[in-house]
Amino acid sequence: MAVPVRDPATAARLAALTHDGMQDLMPRPAALAASAAPPVDGAAPGGVAAAPPRRRRGLFYGWYMIAGMMGIHWYVSASFVYGFGVLFVPILETFGWSRSIGSLTALFMQPVGGAVGPLIGAFVDRHGARPAAIGGVVMIGLGIMSLAFMQSLWMLFASFSLVSIGMSSTMGVGFNTAIVNWFRRQRGKALGIGFSGGALSGPFVVIVVWLEATYGWRESAFILGLGMLLFGLPCAMLIRSKPADKGLNPDGDTDEEVVAMGSPVEGGMTSGQALKDRNFWVLALIYGVLSTGISGFMLHQIPYLVSLGFSREAGAFSLAVMTLVSLLGRVLGGMLMDFLSRRDFDLRIVPALLLAIQMSSLLVVAYATSYWQIVIFASLFGISFGGMIPSRPVLVGRLFGLPSFGTIQGLTNFTSVPFAVLAPMILGLFFDIQGTYFTGVLFLAALSGIAIPVAFLLRLPRGSGNPFLQTQGAEESRAG
Repeated sequence: MAVPVRDPATAARLAALTHDGMQDLMPRPAALAASAAPPVDGAAPGGVAAAPPRRRRGLFYGWYMIAGMMGIHWYVSASFVYGFGVLFVPILETFGWSRSIGSLTALFMQPVGGAVGPLIGAFVDRHGARPAAIGGVVMIGLGIMSLAFMQSLWMLFASFSLVSIGMSSTMGVGFNTAIVNWFRRQRGKALGIGFSGGALSGPFVVIVVWLEATYGWRESAFILGLGMLLFGLPCAMLIRSKPADKGLNPDGDTDEEVVAMGSPVEGGMTSGQALKDRNFWVLALIYGVLSTGISGFMLHQIPYLVSLGFSREAGAFSLAVMTLVSLLGRVLGGMLMDFLSRRDFDLRIVPALLLAIQMSSLLVVAYATSYWQIVIFASLFGISFGGMIPSRPVLVGRLFGLPSFGTIQGLTNFTSVPFAVLAPMILGLFFDIQGTYFTGVLFLAALSGIAIPVAFLLRLPRGSGNPFLQTQGAEESRAG
């Protein structure tokens, strides 16, 4: 008599002996297995003894992988994403460049990172996230180190471009794709935690301040780049593309739990179909506007506070507050997405709320006269920035499915490029013309406010979960 199994992977692990001592390994369809009578005293129906089901063994490996991702994100954020603001003014003073000219680095960096996003996404969809992450760490390290040898503006552009490609390979498409493959029930939570490493980096920007003051910006860049290679490569080696690579199910669930959830077979749109879908462009607009705040203040936050009369150390502290509070935005934002999805609430509330919080934070900092107002700005801004990180990939997976997730995620990153480029340019240009950032900050606040109703133009599917999820039984019944 055939042994009841729930899926091919389970069938491969079940062995049974009949009363005659002969092996009977014939699998039964999942639909029939789901309705089979439960075994008595640990034996399968018909007297066939089944092997024990796969169970959790300690901490799910996906969380070790996320720890590696957090480490890479932490170091890149401390040494470059936030830390470059410390080196920015000394570099400008060394070469006599204006702040608007220096901001051109973003104009060159963002299109490069955005343009390669779809290519990296296609690479990750085909070859997995691990090789992309390892190569990305190497490029980031070499890009930061190359700043130490810079002699002209084009060399600054080249260094930023190399770092940008590396970041797209790791923290851009690579991490997102790996996490959505490894987690299903806890996808939002895992994305929030996986990208929380950057939130812990703020306090360590003070070390970059000390390095620059002690050794100069060239030596600091070389040390920071070398540290990226020594620290980041072991972290990248932890990454695996899919749980099946280690014989596991998403979330570490047992085979029985996977069957109970419906043994999902995930489908979805191709990248070409996504580009023709209105949701793609609405999503691109929403997160493009959200990116203006962080891309603008990533480069100008410390110089902006210095222009208000605060010290560089005070500026670095506000950056630390922003990044630490963004930890709450990342983790709680991801958990909120999971909570709303399970209860079939309107997920459009999340991006609309993030836009409103970003607008409020920019208005606070535009009119700030005391440092306590700067702390309020940093806290609000951190919540908005943090919540943006897990919410976009959750929405991409919900709207378009997973088979082409890497490519579609790369395309959404690319569509954000014009916003990410214009924001630092606008702030730098207004400072050069007016000697103040005030008008530029108000412009970004107004843009965020205008985009709030756009969030409700998204057409989310009815019902909880991914609309492209279908149970194996349903698939078999349609096939029959």
